[in-house]
Amino acid sequence: MTLERLKAGEVILETTRTDESGGAAKIVVFIQAPVEAIWDVIYSCENAFIFLEGLKLCEVLEQTSDYTVTRQVVKKGWLIPTQDYSFRTVQEPFKHAEFRLVEGNLKAMEGSWDFIAMPDGVVVLHEIRIQPGVPAPRFIVRQLMRKGMPEMIACMRALADGSVNADMKTRDLAMCPAN
Repeated sequence: MTLERLKAGEVILETTRTDESGGAAKIVVFIQAPVEAIWDVIYSCENAFIFLEGLKLCEVLEQTSDYTVTRQVVKKGWLIPTQDYSFRTVQEPFKHAEFRLVEGNLKAMEGSWDFIAMPDGVVVLHEIRIQPGVPAPRFIVRQLMRKGMPEMIACMRALADGSVNADMKTRDLAMCPAN
């Protein structure tokens, strides 16, 4: 049943509560594209400016065959302080990646990406937990995640040319904050 929903284009989001200010989410999506194309979208600063709302700066600070350190600066609006942070991504290309905050004005940011190859595409599982560096009402952070995460993932699907049909690609592209 769930695979049918995913192949129909649904982005499934499960928010998880934490006792801390901040939020956590698990997202599952089916992308009808080669895993390499999806990976290239996720780990491209150029594409991040399209799918990550409020991104002002993205730069790779360090890169080896095992990990990458990336700095991002995000400003989403006057109610939310500018987020300036660096994170380290340990990767097993095209299968799994884990990221964790290295430094910045967030208290915590961690998560993972998993890619499950199917004959006609890839099931992508994404988990993330964010805790702002300044006190913020949990409901605001969770609301931003509830709305923003599915939109970001749908945009990524379109950028990887993995929407299941032309109508969905149009809808997915409309989710990109750069549009």
